[in-house]
Amino acid sequence: MILDASIDADVHLVTDRFEIGMYGETPGIIDMAEWPIANPDWLSKTGFVHPNEGDTAIRSSWLKKSMAISLAGRGAKFHTGTRTTEVDMETKTAILSYPGAKTETKIKFDHIVIPTEEADRVWRGAVTNEPPTWEAITGRRPDRTHEVWWEGAGGPLNPLQVMEWKGQDPRLALREANTLAVTKLGNIEK
Repeated sequence: MILDASIDADVHLVTDRFEIGMYGETPGIIDMAEWPIANPDWLSKTGFVHPNEGDTAIRSSWLKKSMAISLAGRGAKFHTGTRTTEVDMETKTAILSYPGAKTETKIKFDHIVIPTEEADRVWRGAVTNEPPTWEAITGRRPDRTHEVWWEGAGGPLNPLQVMEWKGQDPRLALREANTLAVTKLGNIEK
């Protein structure tokens, strides 16, 4: 949204994760009536499989990776494996700490957008070849695997992938993340 409003904007994304997307799967349950969830121009042309008719889930990590590739192509700077150690609102500077030889850098900012903390409700997730035989929230992905989310014990016998996510409802995770991002970024003066 920032780069759409001003292609000259200097956008920095800071995360303690070492990669954007691909790891740390979050719910990708979708309602096709709400697809696409983001501006299609925000996705790279490679790496993301769009849902087809009848699909009710996507790989959220691939969506994030596709958006990161698109942002990098538009000039956004990514600081991965990084912690923000100091923020000075008076001078509008942030000190970032990196692992390894380059230990610190300082960046200037006009605005900071901080993600919301996760909820306390813990969901277990899995990717399977078959739909669940127990009560769970599930969606079919374009690759014909099934994304399954449930609370408590149990789960599939032979999952392709296991996951854990904190939040209120996996069916609303993508919509709520998108709404929160639009709200936070919409409050920034252009």
